[in-house]
Amino acid sequence: MSNADQPPISRVDQSQQRGGLSLGAYNSFQELKIGDVIAGDKVTIQTFQLIVYIGDARPSDPAMRADLLRAYRSEVAARYAVWRRRYAALPLVAQPLAAPRAAGVGYEREDLTFVALRRAFGPETEAANRPEASEALAPHTFTDLRDGLTRDDHLLLLGPPGGGKTTALWRLALDLAETGLAGNEAVALPVFVRLGGLQPGQSIGDLLRADLATAAFEDAAGLRFPLNAHRAIAALLDDLLAEGRMTLLWDGLNEVPSSRFAEIARALDLFRREHPGRIAVGRNASVTTCRADDHALLLEECDADPYPVQRVIVQGLDRETMQQIVVGRLGAERGAQLLRALDQPEHAGLAGLARTPLLLTMLGEVYDAAGALPRNRGQLLQQFVAQRWAWEQRRRPEGWIAAEVQQRALAGLAYAITASAGRGTAVPRPWAEQQLRATGGAADPAALLRLGRAADLVEPLADGGQIRFTHQLVQEYFAAVALQAKLQEAQSLQAIPMFGGLAKQQMLRRYARPGARTGWEETLLLLAGVEGDAGAARALIRSFVAQPLKAARLLEAEGATADPGLRDEVRDEALRQVADPTPGWRRRLEAGSALGLLGDPRFPVRDAEWQESLAQLSHTLTGAGEHYWRYVPAGRYRIGGWDKGQQASDHSLSAFWVARLPVTVAQLARFVAEGYREDRHWTPNGLPWRGERIAPRLWGDSGYSGANQAVVGVSWYEATAFCHWLREQLREALPAGYELRLPSEAEWEAAAAYAGPQERREYPWGPDAATPERAVYAAWKLNAPAPAGLCPAGAAACGALDMAGNVWEWTTSSHKGYPAQSNTLTKDFTDSDIPLRGHAYYGSSTNVRCGARKWFPPDYWNYGYGFRVVVSPPLAQTS
Repeated sequence: MSNADQPPISRVDQSQQRGGLSLGAYNSFQELKIGDVIAGDKVTIQTFQLIVYIGDARPSDPAMRADLLRAYRSEVAARYAVWRRRYAALPLVAQPLAAPRAAGVGYEREDLTFVALRRAFGPETEAANRPEASEALAPHTFTDLRDGLTRDDHLLLLGPPGGGKTTALWRLALDLAETGLAGNEAVALPVFVRLGGLQPGQSIGDLLRADLATAAFEDAAGLRFPLNAHRAIAALLDDLLAEGRMTLLWDGLNEVPSSRFAEIARALDLFRREHPGRIAVGRNASVTTCRADDHALLLEECDADPYPVQRVIVQGLDRETMQQIVVGRLGAERGAQLLRALDQPEHAGLAGLARTPLLLTMLGEVYDAAGALPRNRGQLLQQFVAQRWAWEQRRRPEGWIAAEVQQRALAGLAYAITASAGRGTAVPRPWAEQQLRATGGAADPAALLRLGRAADLVEPLADGGQIRFTHQLVQEYFAAVALQAKLQEAQSLQAIPMFGGLAKQQMLRRYARPGARTGWEETLLLLAGVEGDAGAARALIRSFVAQPLKAARLLEAEGATADPGLRDEVRDEALRQVADPTPGWRRRLEAGSALGLLGDPRFPVRDAEWQESLAQLSHTLTGAGEHYWRYVPAGRYRIGGWDKGQQASDHSLSAFWVARLPVTVAQLARFVAEGYREDRHWTPNGLPWRGERIAPRLWGDSGYSGANQAVVGVSWYEATAFCHWLREQLREALPAGYELRLPSEAEWEAAAAYAGPQERREYPWGPDAATPERAVYAAWKLNAPAPAGLCPAGAAACGALDMAGNVWEWTTSSHKGYPAQSNTLTKDFTDSDIPLRGHAYYGSSTNVRCGARKWFPPDYWNYGYGFRVVVSPPLAQTS
């Protein structure tokens, strides 16, 4: 609706109503048609009653101002109305922060809690270890961002590409707008801003004003008109910020120019500090989105967190929500077919992608049209884009431009945006048209943009003055198409040899430079998927075998048909780097992550592998080799007495074997699939606690699902049930009279701290304090456990790894009997506390040590609690 089409300003009856809503004196109604694409050629049209503001640009009285705010909320509701039906609720987890907001990452969490409790209750209290004592530090899980904002005014929403971060902001904007329209006029005004649109020399405040001042809406007929209330709000922005009336939705921190990433993060932090609002009136709030991987790299590059606000992790869709989405879009029968297809082993990679809303939506469209699933993510994007074009050609054949011309032109634009690191993801329209003209042949750039907009591949910003791809993943796909063409052209011209050669490697390393972030990482993954087994991607993988994580991701992107020989070559290099203490912990972290993708042979998973490991017990008595079971000799060990004034007790221990690594996700996965619901594996008290649970609390969470990550989020009941299940699987292979179980606390100490019964160490590796080379602790700046066993320099004398750091480990003794009863096993627990030992990935350098100890009830779980197992002769047990 243009300004000329607006009715003249006039007073109307204050009592006029439409659907129970009072318009006020300075508003009128306008009907809009909102189109919502479901799948294929199915389109629904929704009629929306838009409130149109007809008052002054700067309201002259409170009634006019209230009408403006009401009209603004109506415009927001119209922009995001489709997300009332289309939005899939995502589990969100606010990471626990014990440190003040300005503190650096990795701040020691337990210490702050314990200090506060000691001050409150005195040094002798045991309450410091109770779960209720750290309730404030417990991770908070929710599905509505409004719940998160009730606890923290500012949130940083982290997740994978296509994980639903942007749509979560849109739904939040809709919810806030509708709450205000329903009569709660005190609710904050939401403003959605794409950070990728930030231009050189433009401040955060300038971007916010420009986004409001140029806001427009496109209806189902493709008609675009300005949103006048948005534009009027821009003039009131300073007043509204001063009053604390705003909730700012900053989308895509990772989409800003890479050269300004840290600078803009700090600018966002400064902006929120400079505009807190008024305590007596209201406080401004914000939610900022960013890709999790990019944020992790940002933290690595900065001495301190440049944007220290509450982090919220987007979790993947659960099975029930996935079913709701695909059935809602494809129907019950077709949706069930898609879910069954995703369950097939050959589509295991796609099943993981399907937990992200954007990619699940794409999978639904591709499957609905083709009746089959693509092999990988690159081919998914390829088929999705092709289907969008085919659909648009059927709907609007007039003025159609051949799909191959559109692809070449959009690929050229995407490549230019990606190659221009200083531009972000939104570019000026003239610049975009110049790129399209250079690669689109005779096609009109304006027509190309119009068709790209109709297919929902590109979108205008800033009143049409800027252009961006609708999602960064779409941009990266088209950039991969352009990159593929460039590499093929170079090959055909023999500018670079196809196999080997310095020129070839130099060109490839422009896009995947060793030890550096290039901005082409996602593009290369998509290229590997599109090309499959042949082409430049294969040469790229061979060029980067020495960087196994990059190579492993490219192999994973190719899908199930990736070259087995090349896969083995990359895996062997990753194993070499993990076992070598000299490359540095960052390189070993990458190598360990590569093993998680390719298959980590350092621990047994299948029955045959467990049986083979047990068959080698007799060969481990010398301590030589890299066997999974590490021998701890019989002897008299002094247990306890680590801290001043603490008692100690001598114990005669029988020889036993301790697992070299804590239990991993891959090892627990079989139990979750085959034994978790079998009652016989649970203790009498554990069975009613399990109830209807089907998996541990964090199971399936993308941040904790790496195959070789040390598993966390398990209670003592679950750890014990795993041991019972595994012992049943291996009953024929276990030595006569021996059992597989959790270690007693005395056994754990003997394995971690002793180099022979007479030599006790402060740390598993010796007397020297922790360093990142010896243990996984806060210095690694991780939000989750590392792959198990990445610190060979931190091995205990028996050869076990990760005995200090990475994850706390459950034992199976009562904490109250320590140290005198620390080698007495308890079959089951109710309300008794059970010790955990060794500390975790968030521990401080002084707390990651053999004497680290805490205790919790058997039903308690935490983001840092895991376990390892031992093979031992029977010990004395209590009931």
